[in-house]
Amino acid sequence: MTVREELHRIVDELPEKKLADVRQFINDLKAGGEGEESLRAETLAAIQEGLEDIRAGRTVSWEQVKRENGL
Repeated sequence: MTVREELHRIVDELPEKKLADVRQFINDLKAGGEGEESLRAETLAAIQEGLEDIRAGRTVSWEQVKRENGL
């Protein structure tokens, strides 16, 4: 199976509610470049928000994430 085929399979298996995030990530990749300058402002803001959450202790365990997502 090629990487492209595997990616198609993975995307096909994702729940509908996750697809918008995947589309945004792929669009960021298509924007080109390397590093922060290649990410959209919204993506950088989301990353910054996540880092602030981590610093403030607003996290959940990997086990909880898997449980909540049926993994």
